[in-house]
Amino acid sequence: MHKSLFRIITLFVISFSIICVNAQQLPVNIDALTDQQLIQFVNQAQLAGLSEIELETKARERGLSNDQILKLKQRLLSLNLLQGGAANNSNGDKQSTDPSSANSMGNLRNKVLIYGPAYKDSLSRALRVFGADLFDNENLSFEPNLNIPTPRNYILGVNDQLLIEVFGYSEASFKLKVSPEGTIRVPGLGLIRVLGLTMEDAQKKIRHELTKIYSNILTGKTSVQISLGQIRSIKVTIIGEIKKPGSYTLSSFATIANALYASGGPKDIGSFRKIELLRNGKLIASFDLYDFLLNGDLTKNLGLQDDDIIRVPAYEKRVIVKGAVKRPAIFELSKNENLDEALRYSGGFADIAFKEMIRVKRFASSNKEILSVRPVSFKSFPLLSGDSLIVDSLADVFSNRIMITGEVSYPGTYGSDNVKTLKDLLELSKPKESAYMERGVIRRLKADYSPISIDFSPTSVLTGATNFNLQREDSIHIYSRAGLLEKYILQIDGEVNKPGEYAFADSMKVLDLIMKAQGFKDGASESSIEVSRRNRTNQNDSTNYSIVKRIDISQSNQINNPDLYFTLEPFDIVFVRKSPHYKEQISVSIEGEVKFPGRYSVISKDEKLTDLIKRAGGLKSEAYTEGALLIRNTFQGRTPADTALFKNKLNILATQSNVNKDNEVKVNGQDTAKNSKFKESLADQQKPVGIRLPDALQDEKSIFNLLLEEGDVLKIPKRIQTVQSFGSVYVPQKIVYRDGLNLKDIVRESGGFTKDAIKKRSYIVYANGEVASSSKVLLFFNTYPKVKPGAEIFVPAKDSKKGLSTAEFIGIASGIASVAGIVIAILNATK
Repeated sequence: MHKSLFRIITLFVISFSIICVNAQQLPVNIDALTDQQLIQFVNQAQLAGLSEIELETKARERGLSNDQILKLKQRLLSLNLLQGGAANNSNGDKQSTDPSSANSMGNLRNKVLIYGPAYKDSLSRALRVFGADLFDNENLSFEPNLNIPTPRNYILGVNDQLLIEVFGYSEASFKLKVSPEGTIRVPGLGLIRVLGLTMEDAQKKIRHELTKIYSNILTGKTSVQISLGQIRSIKVTIIGEIKKPGSYTLSSFATIANALYASGGPKDIGSFRKIELLRNGKLIASFDLYDFLLNGDLTKNLGLQDDDIIRVPAYEKRVIVKGAVKRPAIFELSKNENLDEALRYSGGFADIAFKEMIRVKRFASSNKEILSVRPVSFKSFPLLSGDSLIVDSLADVFSNRIMITGEVSYPGTYGSDNVKTLKDLLELSKPKESAYMERGVIRRLKADYSPISIDFSPTSVLTGATNFNLQREDSIHIYSRAGLLEKYILQIDGEVNKPGEYAFADSMKVLDLIMKAQGFKDGASESSIEVSRRNRTNQNDSTNYSIVKRIDISQSNQINNPDLYFTLEPFDIVFVRKSPHYKEQISVSIEGEVKFPGRYSVISKDEKLTDLIKRAGGLKSEAYTEGALLIRNTFQGRTPADTALFKNKLNILATQSNVNKDNEVKVNGQDTAKNSKFKESLADQQKPVGIRLPDALQDEKSIFNLLLEEGDVLKIPKRIQTVQSFGSVYVPQKIVYRDGLNLKDIVRESGGFTKDAIKKRSYIVYANGEVASSSKVLLFFNTYPKVKPGAEIFVPAKDSKKGLSTAEFIGIASGIASVAGIVIAILNATK
């Protein structure tokens, strides 16, 4: 394979050199060569007869580098141009006297490959011209078969190679190429002219001439075998309505179909029925591609010769066939072909076709028209170019359909021809045991197609007491007994593992329902189980809504307690109560500056904050009790009723909305965006509680010594050494706390009040979450709250809008920031 590849590469270089012999070119630019050029060059290269040493020398002389040879190899491999090259033997075209070489010479017939175009139809239409897909198939090459014996009528031309074997009393092998003068030179014999002869005539002439040097041929003691080896390439021209017109180099075995494929086939307006072969200015044949596509007939697919011309004219008549046919497409018709031929080309009617008529849409001289053609006129109805044949599908209408649905074993459609009565239909469809046999219904269409309902008793019909004759499109329905009743269910609530609704079953017991609910929970009270039952009495004076059965199994063996075998009825509800003495553990957490922070279970309902601190080992020396903060769940034990109440409060807020002069929606004097923040704050699951832990530690009876609740988190930070300024000051910043520091000092160290500051509304958020605001004294003087470590001072700005201002929202954010500061301090303390 490598030798063959090298030979093809070097042959390519030689042929390229011959083409450019009069030009002093730089080394070949492989990337600049087109695929068509590569194909032509390889075809020409295969005709050269130099040895490998000579080929290599010529390649180097042309300046082809190793990288260029490698690149050329990749191009040839990608185009599959290496096939057949391996058959060349190392002897070149030299005469061989080795008898074994005669067998190898039979493989010297190389392919002149034909490659279809990389062409795709640019028109995005539903139907294509019949036959166009043939030329878009990349897996179909239409290569002539070179492995068959040479046809006897094959006409020899320049560059054809003849393989001559003489064997018997005399043995010799020759590989002889037809020269441009039309002759071959036989060693020891001289020139023999074979140009223009058929293969059969050339064999006779050469055998006759060989008798002059091999006399035993006449006696039969020496035999001669003459075959065609490497074939020549020919050049044909393809013109007309073709996708890629031009000149093509093809194998001398190529036919009209091979050339059509190489050129991409006819264009959108090109004819598929009248492809002309011109030779020496005369029309040799007219090839109809439909003969091949529909009948497999290739008798008109003639072989090509050098300088042949293939012309593809524009089509004369095309029609569209669509709808319920086997092969919808655009078909080209000859002048005399009619509707019957167009239908045959389309494969005939599809199975679902309406065969009584074909509609033809036609472009008349001044308008469009539609013609209806009956089958009797198919063979005589003439078509015009541009006609559209439309074959309709059968309408979705049944001439004898009856239907049955509901509680039958075999529902569906039946034929009224075979099932004439309702009894016949019921016997075939077989009502199920669950069917309601006292009443069924027939839905029927009257003469004016209005519906009518006819009731019947399935039992009476099956016993023969009554019967009905069925009509086309009758629809029968058999009801289900269960479908006519309310769905029977049971319900169990309370202290079971899987409360909910369960399907009722006859003779079901209380124990059965408890087992379906996966048994009691740990806190269930076995002495308080109730069964509630609907009052289904027919007495009009009954005043009881329900009947209750109470069950106590706490004093006996549960499984054997007869009350658990109380039989349930549909819609019973079983309640399992929780034991009044059963208590689940609740837990709280303490974080920060205590000896043993972590999670603790609450021992009793009277346990308080100070008790939790004691259990945690007491406070550390660096604990800052004034900054202690309690985080508590907003809602404890929230039930569905609590949720409904919470939503109701929010709805009350929404109903108090109004629209101001600026068309802004307000709620309680606040715009909707601020009100949305308010709603979100209500919905928060946890909130900080501003406690005063020093007061609680000094007096355990203090109101700030709160009782512990589930989920409480007590945070005790380290001593905080800074305060923070926010809002309408020039440089908001952290400031080191020292004794005697007041709000004015903090504002002064923050650059002072800005022009839009509201001094009298300045306030402080302390580390424990409490807020203290400024107040006015004697009309003109403001008094400011005391500053403590960890405090955050906020100075609001003037806001022209009413309601809660942006500054106030920033104040709320600062409060949140203070909580975040405490959390960070606690985390640092616990490291």
